[in-house]
Amino acid sequence: MGEVYRALDTRVGRQVALKILPESLARDEERRRRFEQEARLAASLNHPNLMAIYDVGLDSHPPYIVSELVPGESLRAIVAKGPLPPRRALDIAAQMAAGLAAAHAAGIVHRDLKPENIIVTPEGTAKILDFGVARLNSKVTATNATQTATMSQTAAGSVVGTAAYMSPEQARAEDVDWRSDQFSLGLVLYEMLSGKQPFARASAVQTMSAIVEDEPPPLERPVPPQVRWVLERCLAKERSGRYDSTSDLARELGHLRDRYSELTSATGQVTAVAPARSRRTLAITLGTLVLGALAATLFFTLTRDRTLVQLSDYRLTPFATALAVQTGPSWSPDGKSIAFRGQSDTGKWQLLVQTLTAPTAVSLTAPDVVVIPRAPPFWSSDSRFVYFNCATGGREGICRVPAGGGETTMVQADVYCATISPDGRTLAMLDRDEPVVYTATPPEAQRRKYEPAPIPKGTFYNSPLIAFAPDGKQILLTIALTGSGETAWLLPWPAGPARRIVSEFGRLRFTPQFSWLPDSRHIVFSGSFNGASAELLLADTRSGKMWPVLTQDRPVSNPTVSPDGRRIAYQSGLSQTDVISVPLADGPVETLLGSFRDEDMADASPATSQIAYITDRRGPNELWIASTSEGTQRPLLTAQDLGGQNESAEFFMSPAFSRDGRRIATCGSVHGSTYVYTLFAAGGSPVRATNETGVLEFAPTWSPDGNWLAYVRFQSGADDLMKVRPGSGDPPVRIGAHNTSSVPVWSPTDEWIADYDEHDHPLLISPDGAKTKALPGDQGPVVWSRDGKTLYQVRAQPTALYAIDIAAGKDRKIRDLPGLVPTARLNPGTRASLSQDGKSIIYTVNRARQEIWLLDGVKAP
Repeated sequence: MGEVYRALDTRVGRQVALKILPESLARDEERRRRFEQEARLAASLNHPNLMAIYDVGLDSHPPYIVSELVPGESLRAIVAKGPLPPRRALDIAAQMAAGLAAAHAAGIVHRDLKPENIIVTPEGTAKILDFGVARLNSKVTATNATQTATMSQTAAGSVVGTAAYMSPEQARAEDVDWRSDQFSLGLVLYEMLSGKQPFARASAVQTMSAIVEDEPPPLERPVPPQVRWVLERCLAKERSGRYDSTSDLARELGHLRDRYSELTSATGQVTAVAPARSRRTLAITLGTLVLGALAATLFFTLTRDRTLVQLSDYRLTPFATALAVQTGPSWSPDGKSIAFRGQSDTGKWQLLVQTLTAPTAVSLTAPDVVVIPRAPPFWSSDSRFVYFNCATGGREGICRVPAGGGETTMVQADVYCATISPDGRTLAMLDRDEPVVYTATPPEAQRRKYEPAPIPKGTFYNSPLIAFAPDGKQILLTIALTGSGETAWLLPWPAGPARRIVSEFGRLRFTPQFSWLPDSRHIVFSGSFNGASAELLLADTRSGKMWPVLTQDRPVSNPTVSPDGRRIAYQSGLSQTDVISVPLADGPVETLLGSFRDEDMADASPATSQIAYITDRRGPNELWIASTSEGTQRPLLTAQDLGGQNESAEFFMSPAFSRDGRRIATCGSVHGSTYVYTLFAAGGSPVRATNETGVLEFAPTWSPDGNWLAYVRFQSGADDLMKVRPGSGDPPVRIGAHNTSSVPVWSPTDEWIADYDEHDHPLLISPDGAKTKALPGDQGPVVWSRDGKTLYQVRAQPTALYAIDIAAGKDRKIRDLPGLVPTARLNPGTRASLSQDGKSIIYTVNRARQEIWLLDGVKAP
């Protein structure tokens, strides 16, 4: 049909697929018409599971189509290695159905769906290729079951498609509709599950005859009956037996994929059952499908039954509200007090405790103790001590302080979070740098690895939490793992094999913070689904069922259940982030973007009056762009722009303008995988900057010429400063290490990239990584002057704006900024930038307000 080349689109710096119709074929009027048909049909579609068309030149010589260059492996090559695991087969089939649903909604039928036309990317995304393609001409005859029989139009009396993947109506040369593609998808799913084509015969004619007359042989491997029902419905000989809408098929496949573990949890196994053998059996099967659909609907409804919430029983009471910020409540085992963290006006954290009858809290930590706001504190079983995250002597770990006040002691160093057994004998903890669980008996003893290792090796992120159940027989760990997203693991105690629980946690935006109920079976946790604000939910750790507990117009998080199970203390969020402008000369600080929602991680364009920022003003996390000269604001990237069918991005972060203001680099996270993307400031589809998998990518910054991006890569517990030519397909190049929450910034002269050393001081690194230059300062965000001779920094403690002379390596204070600490909701994301006129520094501040409330009236089902 044409020739396809790998090419570089120099306008936007990305690699593409260039398909041309050579002159020898362009002279054939029929082939040229088909080429134009392919271009028009494919260009009319826009879906993550369909290959994107960027440009067409039908009047050019030769005619061409510029499309997305899809990396990965064809489904044919994948299936050739053997049958796929059922969950993976369902995942690919669900994505195929989602792409077909988009095409069918546009009135387009593929007609030639087969493994050769499906590419699976390294990230696991399935892409359908060759929409509307009619290969060769009507005189070409197939010689075996995998060749395309003839390629005429879909008029009645013509056979179109590949023999082994035709529908019965295609094989009979009848008119076709969207349900023919459903049959082809069923054939592909059957092949993924079995490794064989169900109707393959010695010739194309025999294959087509088998499709019309025969039933597929039974699968030789066990699959859940729900999967078999979908397969039988797709492979119904009559179109009326298939799905009325391909969207319904995509939705059902997506449900089965997302709840696959639940399909087998009742018995621990699935059975292989032969498919229907006659028309009468087919009728029975259709009846079974109706009953099965009703049962499935009931099952999915009960999994998250919202009718069990009795709001009339609830009573909400403010508890700790004296400070601007109170976080991480923890109920004492005797039920009399709640420990929590508090932040003063100076920004210093302290550990506090407040009894239920007292009007205010008292501090347990001395002024020289560094309290780290990480995991919530927890109590000893006798309520005499409180454990918390701390830093002392240059090391971070878990400290202990008497509940009545006294000396603070570090119990275990290099720990991210920990929990103590109800008998007080054992401390279980998660290592600070890698997903490894340790225990120490007694808590101060030398720690030992929990064996067998409860969770896979890899890299964790977000905010893991670990806690003993009240019965002391199990430990729950919630943790986000690269490649897996949010997970929950139940560890038996004494140590034994762990098991993963509550599969729906994989849809959460952030790691669920939880608290056990007294029955050692249910937990209350905070979580956010589909980009919404965090809510409180209740989950059964045995069945995986979930129930809502509390949803408000503000985030609710960090629940802690009273020892008797009758009350919940939780953290209520009233904070908001605003974007401010600080003049380099005298003048008042101005709020550029402010509301009762978050405007976060802002970056000002060097070339225009635009500001890119992250906001939740419509609920989900989105990338917006504002024009300060025109007073307009608009969304540029929404959660659905990176997701596929029934999924969306969990969050965006760290937008960065290119020097000419035309492009923006940002980070987006889908299913726990966070990557750098680029897109035009005027709008358009995001494109991944790298091809790496199994890593996390953050904090992009553009080179002055726009040909390179530097960014932070997190892999195997290490943060590295990398650079890459976005969209080129070239492997990234390591420049050095990255060490703090602020983002790196490329200088306008291309001489340096400003980053940070291991002591959180500014460090200049040459783009090739060969040279470094240390500068004074702290971990606050930095921004270059237009001439690259000065580096401005907004320092955090105390908050002030400084100018650093690059040549001399000396700094001077420009102005104090009390209470205007630079911030970012996600890290590394703290950024500052220079206004278009070069007269002001623009960055994000947090208007902090976090309170602790009590909730009465919650009942476990």
